Amino acid sequence: MSHPSQKIPYTVLIVEDELAIAENLLLALEAEGWIVDISRDAHSALHRLGRDSYDLVLLDIGLPGMDGYRMLQQMREDMRLATPVLLLTARAALEDKRQGFADGADDYLTKPFALEEVVMRARALVRRSKQLSDTALVLEYGSIRYFVADQRVWVGGIEVKLSRKSLRILELLVRYGGRVVSRQRLEEYLWQGEPPSAEALRSQMHLLRKTLHAAGHDGIETVHGIGWRLAGRQPE
Repeated sequence: MSHPSQKIPYTVLIVEDELAIAENLLLALEAEGWIVDISRDAHSALHRLGRDSYDLVLLDIGLPGMDGYRMLQQMREDMRLATPVLLLTARAALEDKRQGFADGADDYLTKPFALEEVVMRARALVRRSKQLSDTALVLEYGSIRYFVADQRVWVGGIEVKLSRKSLRILELLVRYGGRVVSRQRLEEYLWQGEPPSAEALRSQMHLLRKTLHAAGHDGIETVHGIGWRLAGRQPE
């Protein structure tokens, strides 16, 4: 079976206090099919990073309160996060760049910048980090194989039919690799800012769990008060 090329929908956190810049970055990355969140200060960004999994952080240095350098230090030293970080800043001096790289930045881009260049650098950082190409076709976890190009799912060699929302839920669960995906993260991804009904996500999760069980998969575990994760484990 052949499949056309398709980009994996990477996840990125933009940490930028200037709303216009943040929104322009968001639009550019979403146009690439990426999943994007925005934080406008370091404290809220660190909270997100402790709760959710990201493929890349775009980090402004001149943030209110805790600056980008301090946030980067906390990511690397306290949280032990290896998430690639692209610094975006108006500071162009060599000393500023030296400090950024010393604190653990992976790349550094000065303002004003072209959005196209941000996208190119972001893509290169994630590809290098994951050692994947932009033509990767399959997301896998245990017996689940999700062919991104044509949105078809196999469980242990059996193809299963899923609704669009069930596919999106499964995509995030597989991408998190057995880690917990929070209710808030799933709701943000599924409804894109539109408020879901109280039972909407629970209903979607029930349908997906039922379908996976019917195909012989262990299903989805509920982590009470937090979210959900795929049962079973990834083969080593």
